[in-house]
Amino acid sequence: MRMRAAVLVLVVFVSLTEAARCVPTSSPHCYKSSTKPSEDFICKWDERNPEKGQKHTLHIWDPEKNSFRMHVECTKPAQADIFLEDLGTPLRKTDIWVQTQVGNLTCNSTKTSVILECMVKYSKPCIISMKRSAGILNLTLDKPKDNRGAIYEIRWRERDSEWQNKTFETKDSTTEDFHMHHLQDRTVYQIQLRRQAKLHAHQCKDSLHALWSDWSQTLDVPSEIRHAPVIRRKEKDLKNGSREINLFWDAPPHEESAGGVKYILKFWDWPCEKNKRKKRKTKDQSYNTTIAYSEVKISIVAFNNVGHSPRQHIVIPAVKHLNYCNSDMHLNITKADNKTCLEWYKLEDGETRPETVQSSGKKLIKDIKNEVENYVRHYYFLHTIRNKQYQTAIMCPFYSKERAPNHGPANVNISDITHESAVLSWLSIPVAAQQGFLQHYWIWISGQGNTKFHQVPANQSSFLIKELHPGASYTVSISGRTKAGNGPNSTVNFETHSKEMGLSWQDQTILIVCVVALLCTVICSVAARRLKLLPEVPIPVIDAAEFRCPEEQDQRPKLEEVHEFILLLRQDLSKRRENVTPEQSTLLQDFGLVVFEEEDEEDGEGGVTDFSSMKSCCYPNPSYRGQMLQLPEPFHMTDSTSRDSETEPTYRDGLFFETRVLECDITSL
Repeated sequence: MRMRAAVLVLVVFVSLTEAARCVPTSSPHCYKSSTKPSEDFICKWDERNPEKGQKHTLHIWDPEKNSFRMHVECTKPAQADIFLEDLGTPLRKTDIWVQTQVGNLTCNSTKTSVILECMVKYSKPCIISMKRSAGILNLTLDKPKDNRGAIYEIRWRERDSEWQNKTFETKDSTTEDFHMHHLQDRTVYQIQLRRQAKLHAHQCKDSLHALWSDWSQTLDVPSEIRHAPVIRRKEKDLKNGSREINLFWDAPPHEESAGGVKYILKFWDWPCEKNKRKKRKTKDQSYNTTIAYSEVKISIVAFNNVGHSPRQHIVIPAVKHLNYCNSDMHLNITKADNKTCLEWYKLEDGETRPETVQSSGKKLIKDIKNEVENYVRHYYFLHTIRNKQYQTAIMCPFYSKERAPNHGPANVNISDITHESAVLSWLSIPVAAQQGFLQHYWIWISGQGNTKFHQVPANQSSFLIKELHPGASYTVSISGRTKAGNGPNSTVNFETHSKEMGLSWQDQTILIVCVVALLCTVICSVAARRLKLLPEVPIPVIDAAEFRCPEEQDQRPKLEEVHEFILLLRQDLSKRRENVTPEQSTLLQDFGLVVFEEEDEEDGEGGVTDFSSMKSCCYPNPSYRGQMLQLPEPFHMTDSTSRDSETEPTYRDGLFFETRVLECDITSL
């Protein structure tokens, strides 16, 4: 009994485990991709059980006949095809479900009741092109598979904002579907579209099972590119007949470059096939390529999601034209073929490439020399293709025939005339007047009964004439010479300076150096004073408190004071005087005088006047020290008999002196 119960539990457990392994799929979605009556159907569903080894069977039940219309064994994962010849009429309502088998267990999905003829699901729309001008967006869409009009739903938004929706319908009579949508100018948007079939069957008008297609890919809608790219370039000569060109440009503004920008460049770099263009696409803002030495034309256009910019054309000119053939370029091509191209044109002024340029892939330079105009300069390039790159094998000016120039040098002038030299200058003969390759200039200098000849290279336009005589007249003639001979002369006369006139160039140089040095000294001195670069000279400080100006002094009238003092003569200072006492003399250290003052008759007592206590009534003379009081002239000695009575008044330097001779040979003032 216990054994039977255990077996029963085991069976139930296994059954529940297998049942747990069987998970039904989602309800099937069956549709066809167009409204064509002959179109087959497809059913899709979602598998919810990751177990392997599952089997799916699609069942289609006819509820009117209460019988199965067909069973479809699924050979594709989560998908089954329903062929119309097996289904019969699709206008009746049917029930559809998916049966899943896992081992011995089966489980069914939810049934869906549909009219298969009404189940049309178009493919998601494909935007062929977008054109935006100001605030209007023009969309071009592909047609559905049945080439009929459809119902569209469009949604748009600015970045990181809410979607806005709108529906519109298209017509059946067009090969493409079009729609015009209004957007705000200079604003970046994102858009998506989906579409739905227009069902014409009576049973489908009220159908709730109309299917929308999947949404199209989200696209950025930038503003139109208003300006053409501005190309800048760098050029490098590779020295092998080709040039490396680095082109670079700036991206459009953000509102124009949203969603990405592509650039298309076109090169016209093979003259023998003028309609042949080399086309290159890039997403970068630079492009490197190699070109030959002749002129190359390039165009560039910038594309974004809504259109393209104006086309920008640039011309990379040919390398500088040579005046003579380049000896470094050796021609080793003897036969023209499909890898050679000869390009030639007139070069009348020696520089400007004309608009008319001839080229041929079947000729060499020897074949065209007799075809071009005589006495006119031409220029040619011979290009080749090596390692899939265009290179210039040789370039050279040439003449079919040459002759002497028909004009002499213009603007012949004499300058920098000295007593022994002068400078001759001129303008080169124009290429159009040379009529051949100019080899050199011939110069004749006539004067003082003789003529000198000089030969100057053709690329030179001045000549220093030396070894002339002072104050002499000279005549100078100059002409150009080609292989065919000399052209007309251009003549000028001049006279040299005398030897003493003017300064030599050495003297002029010394004078200029001195003037410049003087100017620099003056400028530096002024700058030093203005910028105070040198220390200032100190100014003595005088205390104004010790001195009073005359206006601060007592203005009351004062009586004139008369002082008497004894002045010893200088020649007598060394003699010993018996009548003079030492107390009567004092040394005026400030004045260098020996003064003896007579005794005051009223006081009867002798004393010495202290001059150090005296102060000036005005500012003192800074140089008063060391001054010696001198007697006025003349000073005459008298006899001893008349010394007591003889006096001689004198006025000098604002002082009044009265002299008399004393018996002791001392002069009293």
